[in-house]
Amino acid sequence: MPRSSPTRRLSGCLACLLALLVWGPGVSSLEAQQVQGDVELQLTASLLSTVGTDRASFASAIVQAKGGYFVTERVQVGAFPSLLYGRTEVEVGGQWIRESDTRLGMGLFANYSFLAEDAMTVPYVGGQFYRIDLTDSDETGWLGVSGGVKVYLSRSLALDMGGNYLVGLGDGGGALVLFQTGLGVLF
Repeated sequence: MPRSSPTRRLSGCLACLLALLVWGPGVSSLEAQQVQGDVELQLTASLLSTVGTDRASFASAIVQAKGGYFVTERVQVGAFPSLLYGRTEVEVGGQWIRESDTRLGMGLFANYSFLAEDAMTVPYVGGQFYRIDLTDSDETGWLGVSGGVKVYLSRSLALDMGGNYLVGLGDGGGALVLFQTGLGVLF
């Protein structure tokens, strides 16, 4: 029996996830939303890679452990530590130089949720401050906006898919677009 390719398996997983997101909220009668006083613990991950470059490449993975408190049923404030692992490959004089690096960071966030009665899907917008590397005294951090959607799989378990647009606060400036997926639990 032939084995399926990784691409085919990934496509199948994505199709199942899409079906869950489209039909799952409509068929469940659970009331699955946050309420004032709830605490959410969430684990998120982001992957980043350069494409289309011949002489250099960069890839990284960022994992964040977020903790948030719902001040009201719509407003959440929180903080998170993050761990970034990055790998850089650069061709110099016909030879490749490879380096890897791990950085510990932290951030603060605030989100506003757009609640609908008994909805299983909750869109949100917010703001975020993020320091990617706490050991770098020259890094002044990143500040920006965020948005996404939480799809509640049960009363207390949600899949969170979102993105951030962050602007560097230091002299170097620049911007960072970060997409992340996570799983959160309400207490």
